Amino acid sequence: MKSILLSGQEPALEILQSLRKKTAERRVQLAVVQVGKNLVSSTYIQKKKEAALRAGIAFLAYPISAKTAQKDVMSLVARLGENPAISGIVVQLPLPSHLNSQKILDCIPAEKDPDVLSSQAFGRFALGQSLVLPPTVSAVQKLFKTYGIQIAGKRVALVGSGRLVGLPLLVWLSGERATVVNINRKTKNPAALIRQADIVISGTGMPKLIKGSMVKNGSVVVDLGTSVEQGKTAGDVDFKSVAKKAKAVTPVPGGVGPLTIACLLDNLVTLSAWNSKL
Repeated sequence: MKSILLSGQEPALEILQSLRKKTAERRVQLAVVQVGKNLVSSTYIQKKKEAALRAGIAFLAYPISAKTAQKDVMSLVARLGENPAISGIVVQLPLPSHLNSQKILDCIPAEKDPDVLSSQAFGRFALGQSLVLPPTVSAVQKLFKTYGIQIAGKRVALVGSGRLVGLPLLVWLSGERATVVNINRKTKNPAALIRQADIVISGTGMPKLIKGSMVKNGSVVVDLGTSVEQGKTAGDVDFKSVAKKAKAVTPVPGGVGPLTIACLLDNLVTLSAWNSKL
């Protein structure tokens, strides 16, 4: 059985081209705050910058030292939020361990939060009251729609429970009437649970965590993990072994990644348009 390659490249390009037309009508600016130097984060920021420029969005980078105090990071984010010229703010995760990430994210006004990571923005999403979906959720939704993959009634193994991937997807999948098991570090016998799933979604950042022996024949496997191995981007999924059993699988790079960035920028433009009407 030959697996279908679930590529996010084409739908991502379509979104960016659509945004280009919208941004021709009004100026949209994205501010990205990076605390410290992290190779994966820097790679993601560069890709966001490239996508933003393609979509006609001004990209403003705010790199600051990893030793910056909590109050100073919060002050910077708050100032950016108060700037009427800035349409949206992204605080690149992960942050250095001495910082309280959620307190910093909560300095982003909900109406300028395209990542949907502040408590207020995420609360609206969880209650079905948000204008936009978290980018990872939106990316998976669009990918499944593109390839005709149904979620309702399916058994889904969601590996990882982080704020960027696991938690928002858990909320969304439950709302889509999937039967979801969320696997984390404390889960006993995770391989057995993954092997029962019709759809496997992983976002841990642990390279080649998901092996072919862990997935059932004919399953759909979505890799949302990103790490760097010997200078190359790697995902959570051992692609070669999984592709021999899965009906469909996403590659890394080129799978959900570009679509997630495009969905982030789509959120930014949507929020900007909504704010301009206030």
